[in-house]
Amino acid sequence: MSNFWSGYIALLTLGSIVALFWLIFATRKGEPAGTTDKTMGHSFDGIEEYDNPLPRWWFLLFIGTLVFGILYLVLYPGLGNWKGVLPGYEDGWTQEKQWQREVAQADEKYGPIFAKYAAMPVEQVAQDEQAVKMGARLFANYCSICHAPTPRAPWASRTWSTMNGAGVVIRSRSRPPSSTAVPPRCRPGARLSAKKA
Repeated sequence: MSNFWSGYIALLTLGSIVALFWLIFATRKGEPAGTTDKTMGHSFDGIEEYDNPLPRWWFLLFIGTLVFGILYLVLYPGLGNWKGVLPGYEDGWTQEKQWQREVAQADEKYGPIFAKYAAMPVEQVAQDEQAVKMGARLFANYCSICHAPTPRAPWASRTWSTMNGAGVVIRSRSRPPSSTAVPPRCRPGARLSAKKA
């Protein structure tokens, strides 16, 4: 971004914040001794507006949002070419840098676990109690929405039949013919056998 547009954005943003501070303090009536019965002089459907200042908590909430906005603009890049001063991001925060940092932390934490299971044969992984628990948690988080809460529920008593590219019928017990969640009857050329073994 050019220096002109960076300055324009920064000036417009900071000018707006200053204008909001001025507006809230210039129109503040101060703390009332109590509520008054004085009205603003207009009525809508018989409802009149009283001439009382904003409650103190409302005023402080507005000031708090302005202070939060200033702190946010100091920490994160929000003023043109300003990179922010967020700790850990000396060259400026971006969502890509944050993502890369989180991926590196996850790789450091989970990399050895994944490497351990990647080096094991599938049969051995299936017998590993920790791997089975991890798989159950992953299934519950990501797969159960489409496949039901338990992995065997939809297919426990069915035999799935489908034809491969050569026209050979493949039957398998308790699981669909492929890794997709689409039932065989929804696929072209597939049929569901009601036989029970």
